[in-house]
Amino acid sequence: MTACGGSGGGSHPDATPPPPSADPVTRSPSEGSSGTPGTRCVTGAATVSHSSGDASVRDLCVRSGTTVTVILARRPRGTWPQPRTSNPMLALVTSTATDGTGVTRVTVRAARTGSVTVTWGPDSAPVFTLRLSVAAYPVQ
Repeated sequence: MTACGGSGGGSHPDATPPPPSADPVTRSPSEGSSGTPGTRCVTGAATVSHSSGDASVRDLCVRSGTTVTVILARRPRGTWPQPRTSNPMLALVTSTATDGTGVTRVTVRAARTGSVTVTWGPDSAPVFTLRLSVAAYPVQ
C-alpha cells in the first residue's frame, strides 16, 4: 500500500507517484495545492473507475474531507454487492446508485486520517476493494 503521511514537518513527499500510464484515478484540479513537489494525495474530489478486466484492488491516497466517486462498470453476472467500509469513522459510504445500464456509482467521503478499505463482496472473496490512505493536510 502506498504511504501517505509524512513526519518531520512535511518535508517528505506524501507518496511515490505511479507511472502516468498506470494511474487509474481522475484527479481534481486542486490536487497538489500544497505546493510540495511529488504530492500525490488527492484533495477535494477523485474518481476511480473499475471494469471486469481491471485489478481487483486499488490503492488511493486522499486528504481528509475528499469525496471519492467509484464508478463500477456493469457486471456480466448480476449486480454489484453493497459496499462495506472497514471503518466508518475514517471513510463513510454516503451514497450508492445503479443506473438503467447496470453502471453503479458509489460515493465515499474520507473523514479522518488512517487506512481504510471499502469492499464489494464477501470478505473471503471480494469482487473489488478500494484501499484508502487518508492523510492530514500538512501543517504550514
